Amino acid sequence: MRAMARKSDARRLMGTIVALGVAAAVYPQLLAVVVVILTQPNPRPLLWACYGGSLTVSVGCAAAVLVAFRGRESVLGSTSHRLGPSAYLIIGAIALAIAVLAATKRGRALLGGDVQPAHAARPQRREAPGSMKRAKGRAEEALKGGSLPVAAVVGGLLGVPGPFDLLALGHMARTNYTTPAVAVLIVVFVALKFLLIEIPIASYAINPEGTAARVERLSAWLKANKLAVIAAVIAVIGLVLIARGISRLR
Repeated sequence: MRAMARKSDARRLMGTIVALGVAAAVYPQLLAVVVVILTQPNPRPLLWACYGGSLTVSVGCAAAVLVAFRGRESVLGSTSHRLGPSAYLIIGAIALAIAVLAATKRGRALLGGDVQPAHAARPQRREAPGSMKRAKGRAEEALKGGSLPVAAVVGGLLGVPGPFDLLALGHMARTNYTTPAVAVLIVVFVALKFLLIEIPIASYAINPEGTAARVERLSAWLKANKLAVIAAVIAVIGLVLIARGISRLR
């Protein structure tokens, strides 16, 4: 019975890590960087530089977080090893609400991210000198210049843990798995997180000639549908959380 319970827990944990990895893979900053790189005349070295920076920072941060929190009673400020059903239901409902807002024009208008007056274009607001938006704009402009060091630095910034990373690391920190087993979980999560970089790298390696045309089409599709893709992933995560909350009500 214990062996079966352990296998069930392992499958559940792997499913959670996979879901969080997919969710981490689709977010605007990574998508924007990949789109900028793919539109360059020679994107392959930029992709590798960005991927190397991302892996280095992501794996390094994951190792540091796990060393700091594994084996302690509290994980990232929480002493509970299991969330209650109400927490799953609330978080899942919030995720679904965000997905609906991101997927619809009316929702984006409420968020203030898709509003442009039809009769006239408003003058652009000047950004504060140290604003994050301006910094991202400069990074994208630098990437357009084809700089490998800039691509590596931008990749490193993308590797900094976000909310889905911290959730995944929290699950890993609460396990009693051996270090090699936890390392496998980290590899799975990171591999999924950077799928948007890995897919074009693999495509260039397999078929470099045919990849150029596909990259052009993919770039146009990503630009047109990035919010819909993000909304779909968030909606799936929300439904999974709600289902888990309902299952724990029993």
